[in-house]
Order: sequence, then structure tokens, then C-alpha cells
Amino acid sequence: MAEPFANDTADLVSEYFARFNLSADELLARRGKVGGSDINIIAGGDPEAINRLWQQKVSGESDDLSTVWPVIMGVLTEELNLEFVQLKHGLVIRDRGRVINGLNPIMRCTLDGAIADYKGGPAVIDAKFTLGYPMKGESYADVVPRLVRKYTPQLHWNARLLEEAEGVPVKHGLLSILRAGNEPVLHEVVIDPEYTEALIGKATYFMGCVEFQTPPSEIAVEAPVPVEERVEIDMAAGDQAEAWKRLAQGLVQTRGAFESYRLTETQIKKLVPANAAEAFGDGVRVRVAKNGAKRVEVANEKG
Repeated sequence: MAEPFANDTADLVSEYFARFNLSADELLARRGKVGGSDINIIAGGDPEAINRLWQQKVSGESDDLSTVWPVIMGVLTEELNLEFVQLKHGLVIRDRGRVINGLNPIMRCTLDGAIADYKGGPAVIDAKFTLGYPMKGESYADVVPRLVRKYTPQLHWNARLLEEAEGVPVKHGLLSILRAGNEPVLHEVVIDPEYTEALIGKATYFMGCVEFQTPPSEIAVEAPVPVEERVEIDMAAGDQAEAWKRLAQGLVQTRGAFESYRLTETQIKKLVPANAAEAFGDGVRVRVAKNGAKRVEVANEKG
């Protein structure tokens, strides 16, 4: 009687760990898009990891994650991690597991969560688990800063997608790192729009390589300097003083026009009928995404 029980147990164990792999539908949905985990790899610049991701996108296959312990622990501790953040920091985390497809057809993410009001606006949050061991040449104090840099691309990626979906700026990303044997520690990343655009450019190149089945060459996107390492700099006294002065004066002179443009853009979005996929007229076109987000395009004048 013991042998059938053992076989049944083995089947149950196999089924339990199989859930850490992506389903066929999930693989299909992700194949033609770049998700948050993907952008970490693309921006990381590791040729071997990038090539492995490229092969997965081309073939539609994925790594077997059912026995990768850090992945398993990350999945199992995610809810606990986020609940602790809510309790300790008084934050309300919503949109857990929300899938967002971007206006850019290659962009996609699955949120760990979002916060409706963080320092005056929405923020994304991602929960990570780490065994906490330093890499060669690192001290234990170096581990968490390295992980913040590693996952900064994903926070920017998710922030842009949430921004499109909600129609309001997302200026912050939060990373809650659960280190084995320690409580989760929350880290803030300020969203840098220029860095996000650089990520989109690299992702577009990568997906072009997938489409034409051409292995990508070296890709890397330098992450912004962490907030705690930034300092105040008087640009009027530096090597770029003249260029700074010229551009700063231009900003001051055009600020009123810019603010008027943003206000007008908001007002024209409100005029778009609910059943419109696109609305246009008089040189302006408003495109409406599947999730309801609106993007205003102004035609260039030809003289």
C-alpha cells in the first residue's frame, strides 16, 4: 500500500511546483511583448542573459522555474511582503496582479501592486526576495543597493504603464526587499522620464531582433544614481554654465505656454466621446487605448 501513496505524493509535489512556471496562455501573451522582468534583463547588459531571453521570445519557450529556489520564495513571500509594508508604513496597496498593456504595443507588465497616494500621486511597488549573499568582491552592505539598481528598470517600466492607464503622472516607484532572516525594507526610486525613454528605445531594438530572428548585439542602459547618493550642484559655476544659462532662460520664457498647453490637453481629452477609438479635427488627434487612456497628438505645421 505504501507505493501508491508515494506515487500520489510525488504527483502532488510535481503539481505544486509546476505552478511556478508560466502557463501556455501566459507564455503566448508575453512572447511578443517586453514585461517588467524582461526589461531588467535587457537593461542589465549581460550578453548571456539577453541572448537567453531573445531565444525564449523567438521560440516561445521559457526556463523551468519549478526548482529555482529564489523564484519559489519570491512567489510565496510576495503577499506577506506587501502586507508587511501596508502594516508598517501605513500604505494601501491596490492593483495586485493587474496586467497592463501599453499604448506602445511591445510594452506590458504585471504589477505586484500600486499605491493611489504616495507623496501626492500614484506609485508602483514591487516585492522582491533575496537570499542576501554578497557577490564576489561585495560586502553584505553592498547587496541591497545592488538589488535596487538591478530592479530600477522594472519600476520605471511599470510606472510608465500605470501612468498611461491612469492618465496621471507616476513619479515614484517603491521596492520592498525581503532578505532571508530579515523583515522587508522599503526603498524609494524617483522615476526619471528620460531613463524610461532610453529603456523603451533598447526594448524596441530588442524586439526588432526577435521579429527578424537576429541575435541582439550588446545592450545596456545605465540606471539613474540612487536618490541617497545625489547632491546639489550649482550649474552656473560649472563647465556647462553657458549652455545651462541659455536653456534655463528659454524655459523661464516658455513656461506659461507649456502650462497652458497641458491644461488645454486635459480639457480636450474630456471632450472625447466615450465610444471613440480616435477623435480628430483641426490638426489634433486623440487616440484612445483599450484601457481608456488618451494620448493627444498635434500635427506639425508645414510652411
